[in-house]
Amino acid sequence: MSLRLAVATEDFGSPLKSAIAEASRCLVDGIRLNARTEVRTEDFSDTALRQLKHFVAERRMSVAGLMFSSRFSLQDPEHLDQRIDGIRAAMPLVRKLGTSELLVRCGRIPNPDDDGSQEGGKRKADESSDDVQNQESRRGSKIPTNSNVDSLLNPFSFAPAGAGLKASGPSPARQFATLCDILNDLVRYGSHVGCHLQLQLQAFDTDRISRLLAEVKSGPVGLVFDPATAVMTGRSPVGVFRDLYRHVSYIRARDASADIDGAGIEMPLGDGSVDWTELIPTFAEADYQGWVCVERTGGDQRAEDVRRGVSQLRTLILEG
Repeated sequence: MSLRLAVATEDFGSPLKSAIAEASRCLVDGIRLNARTEVRTEDFSDTALRQLKHFVAERRMSVAGLMFSSRFSLQDPEHLDQRIDGIRAAMPLVRKLGTSELLVRCGRIPNPDDDGSQEGGKRKADESSDDVQNQESRRGSKIPTNSNVDSLLNPFSFAPAGAGLKASGPSPARQFATLCDILNDLVRYGSHVGCHLQLQLQAFDTDRISRLLAEVKSGPVGLVFDPATAVMTGRSPVGVFRDLYRHVSYIRARDASADIDGAGIEMPLGDGSVDWTELIPTFAEADYQGWVCVERTGGDQRAEDVRRGVSQLRTLILEG
């Protein structure tokens, strides 16, 4: 069994050239770069890109895709035009660096069946309010209202969720349609410049994912599989991969541990809840051909965690 292992240069916390040198000492096949913080279109001419590609190749590696990092979901209206322009500007870079993958944050997939109708929204708000009132009445306490809470948008207020709030902005169904329009436009442009768009998801809702992919008709789009995301959203990484493997074309090798509140926290690879001894053979069963990028997005010793994670994965691969 063989997998193409990569690391993200940003995890080493050093200037790009130094990070590339450190990555080469991990004995991986590739490095993933950040198109917003490391390889900015305004800073890299075609000559500079060729030099960067050559510098990586001298260390017996290749570029394992670019990530366009963003704090917002793809269809979020805040800074939408700026975000889409940035993605389009980054797309031609991948071919110039000898790769094809551009990872973008899709985020939450809106519910295509929720048209935000007043009756549906009122019913949900009423049900939520009734639940809260029943709980509060059993405790004999008084429920705050708009008049005695500074703002219902205040996350520290104790007013019932949805009480007194009016729906604003486009409905989830409209947001879903907007997301489809954006993806069709980006994928169409990507097909002209040799870029394969890879979607990072907030959760692996297989039904919504299938419906989204069915609406992207302008070309192929891939999914980024992240076992840490599966764990932190209460899903089995092996089960998620088996459900979606036909669409997965990039893997972020992260680990995580779920907590009692139903959330989770990222952990160094091997220290979390992901069963890598089962997951790695699953990649082989699916004949996965893409990159497996070992990452650590938090912690006090990211570089060391990445090096140890690569070593552990390589051992599991050899044993498999």
